[in-house]
Amino acid sequence: MSLLQQLEILEDPRKDINKRHDLLDVVFLVLSGVLSGASGWKSIQDFGDDQLEWLRQHRKFENGIPRRHCIANIIKALDSDLLLQAVMNWLNENRKSQSKTILAIDGKTLRGAWRENFQHALHVVSAFDAENGVSFYQGATNRKGKEAKVVHEMLDVLTLNKTVVTLDALHCQMKTMEKVITAKGDFMIQLKGNRQELKSAVDTVFEACNDISSKNKFLQTTKGHGREEVRKVTQLRADFGKEVLQKWPHIKTIIRVETERTIKGETAKSTRQYVSSLELNPEEAAQIIRKHWAVENNLHWVLDVVFREDSLKVSDPDGAKHLALFNRVALNIIKQHQGFKDSLAAKRRKAAWNQSFRSELLMG
Repeated sequence: MSLLQQLEILEDPRKDINKRHDLLDVVFLVLSGVLSGASGWKSIQDFGDDQLEWLRQHRKFENGIPRRHCIANIIKALDSDLLLQAVMNWLNENRKSQSKTILAIDGKTLRGAWRENFQHALHVVSAFDAENGVSFYQGATNRKGKEAKVVHEMLDVLTLNKTVVTLDALHCQMKTMEKVITAKGDFMIQLKGNRQELKSAVDTVFEACNDISSKNKFLQTTKGHGREEVRKVTQLRADFGKEVLQKWPHIKTIIRVETERTIKGETAKSTRQYVSSLELNPEEAAQIIRKHWAVENNLHWVLDVVFREDSLKVSDPDGAKHLALFNRVALNIIKQHQGFKDSLAAKRRKAAWNQSFRSELLMG
């Protein structure tokens, strides 16, 4: 099914007297506008005014293009769960199957989406399929401190069989681990000082292991752009004391990543630690950890640079949340296009300039 067919599950939130513009027409307008470079209600309206003839090739638009305030009111009133369900169904049909999926969960603050206090700016949490390079799921909150609750809600609905969920240290919680395991997934979670008792137990295991077998180690070296990076990954069984084991029963292995990065003759060292439900395999652990950071480079950076998401000026939280979802859908559509090779920004510009290419992206 096409994305538009999936979106037919959306329920119109308006009363009959206000239904001058068809709901799916408006949704198609917003998706097409965002795909073509629009970043707010006014620019979506401007896109519609300029591209009405093209839009009518795919939808009726009997009463023309709605004004920006009308577009905003319709989109922000959509049922968030149904909108997300439609997008998820479409993504599930289009994802390539992998033997094991790496699902990196991480949050991003939309710096322009707030009303009275920047501390209440919209914080969007994405589940990023690192294998296929697509944003697979989204949740949102108006406070970064509430991210754990959003992640728990996401884990309740995601299918995690044959999936490794990677998370940063904020989510090193027993409840988070339990939800992943209950959903038949595995986890790899960074460990910092916010879990001092667990960190001390991990440090003790590493300190007690003087002669580490080669099967517990993996060395990885990368070079390029004047930079050389050497990563030493060590993975051990979580041989904790009884009390710690009772508190953290799902942790099977612990991982230490020691990094040396040399740029222009200057070397910097760092050490990171992780806990995991995976069995011993330091090479696999190294690959999973590297893929987690793809959410920063392949999602958050792209949304800022290509989609200019930090410049989004939408104070209404529901409107901003739904526009953020449209940004991710548009990014997924562009990434899945295999017709020719070019940058994401170039393909987005082409969608703006070339109606045939825009139709190809949206209709397949």
